[in-house]
Parts: sequence; C-alpha cells; structure tokens
Amino acid sequence: MSHLADHQTAAADFSGIFPALFTPFNAKNEIDFDVLNRMLRFQVENGVSGFFVAGTTGEGLLLSEDERVELVKHVAETCRNDDYLKAKGLKIVAHVGHPNSDTAAHLAKRSEKAGADWIASVGPIFYRNSFEGTVKHYTTISRATNLPFMIYAFLASIIPERDKTLFNIPNVAGMKYTGADFFSVQQLARHIDRPVALISGMDEQFVAAQTMGFQAGIGSTYNFAPGFYTRMLELCRNDRFHEAAKLQADINQVTYLLTLYENWSYRKAFMRYIGLDCGSCRPPFEPITDHQYAELKKKLDAIGILTKGS
Repeated sequence: MSHLADHQTAAADFSGIFPALFTPFNAKNEIDFDVLNRMLRFQVENGVSGFFVAGTTGEGLLLSEDERVELVKHVAETCRNDDYLKAKGLKIVAHVGHPNSDTAAHLAKRSEKAGADWIASVGPIFYRNSFEGTVKHYTTISRATNLPFMIYAFLASIIPERDKTLFNIPNVAGMKYTGADFFSVQQLARHIDRPVALISGMDEQFVAAQTMGFQAGIGSTYNFAPGFYTRMLELCRNDRFHEAAKLQADINQVTYLLTLYENWSYRKAFMRYIGLDCGSCRPPFEPITDHQYAELKKKLDAIGILTKGS
C-alpha cells in the first residue's frame, strides 16, 4: 500500500479525545515520569483515544530537544507495554514545532523512531513569514518521516482556496484547528478530494465543532476533565447534541476560571486539585504559592463540577 493510501486510512481512523498532555515536573524541574504514568492511566480510564505530546500545553518549546523526544518515547512505550493501555490502541501525536524548520524536521525523525504515530507542528513561529514560507516550513517537516502529518493551525485565519494547497504536501493527513471559524474549515474540507482528519482545539467550543464535521478534539482541559469530553463526543455521535451542550456549559465554568489566570502554572494547579500534582510550569512562568492555590481551590469547590473522576 502506498504512503498516501496509508495516510488516508490514518486520517479516516483518527477520532476521539486526545489530551494535550501537561508535562509534569518534580521539585528539581525535571520531567516526573511517575506522575506522568498516573496521568496516562487516569485519562485512559476516562475513555481518551490517545495523546498529543510536547505541544503548547506541554511546554514543548520550554523543553530541550532531548526532553521532547524522551517524553514521546516514554508515552509511546508506556502505552504499548502496559497491558491495560496496550489494549486501548492509543495513538501518539508528537508535536515538533520549532522556529527552525530543520530542527523541527530533526525532531520529527527522532519522534518517529521514539514511537510516535503522527507528527504535528505549528507553522513558522516568532519570525513573521509568508504563506509560501509556511508551505516550505511544513514541507520540510513532513518529508522528514513517513508518518501522517498534522498541521496545527493555532488562531490562524483559514482561507479555503489558498489553504487547500497545504494538503498537497506529502504526508499531510489532517489539521488541528484552534479557532472558532468552523465554517471556513468546513469549506476547506470541501476543496480536498481525499479523507483528512479535522481536529478541534478550542475546548470551550468542542460541541460546536462536532456539529460542523470535526471528528476529534485535542485540548488542555481534557487533562483534568477527560470524562466530560468523552461523554460529549459519545452524545454527539448519537445525535444527542442538546445533552452534549449541557455538559459543555458545565465544564465551561471551569474553563472560564482557567482563562482568568495569565500564569500557566495555575493550569497545572487544576491537576493538583484532582489529585495529580504536575508541579509548576518552567520559567518564565512562576510557581503559585500555597495561598494562591488555596484561593483557587475555594473557587473550584464553589463551582462543584471538577472531581478526580470527572
């Protein structure tokens, strides 16, 4: 079977809920693999289909290249060697985004060797670039491996007539879209004459994306509330959108609280609340104090939605 046929199959099969994994750190600011194992187990017990590793939420750009690959390798090996996790057929998406195209391509090669099933990347970052430059950036990364490649459109404007050319790049099989212009993404899909995976990235609008043809979701709040999203997906698949919208409204209370804090260490504090302490984010983010956590806990208690089993 050709790689194109393989990638079309991969695109058609890509569905479900994929936490954009937090990277847990210990007191020495090193990756805490013991906590990571507990996170994986908790999320799989709540029905997720795989993991998005070393993305924005996972502080990928605050990790060294070796750490990023080590993280992918650990998640992949754990999901394939643990009997319970192995039986779930979990997919591992390695995010390799980097300002330098060649570095991102090198990360892609190493991630494939480490056991990733998909490669994903944001477009050119930090340095402003043209659309032609974006195509070249994605082409360089995509050609580095034989794995299906996922474009990560982060708060990007979608122009269907222009962006359809991205799907002429070898290996491109899907798009993670973090935005709210689902109409333009729907029109983009109509310009592509083969199966592609459409994955939503705005947690607070997951149900809305489902109504517009998206087949999966990748999100940060999935880390501490995976059960909400797996239930929403199941309801949507059974045309019970009204019930799914109710769950969306419920968890959005928690998501709204999260958006009030600029310091991303607060995001990991939500994991501490459910009993999976991931530590703090790396600098330039600061750790939150015990007093700050106590205040956050009061607010989460008042909402009364988030629990370890949610």
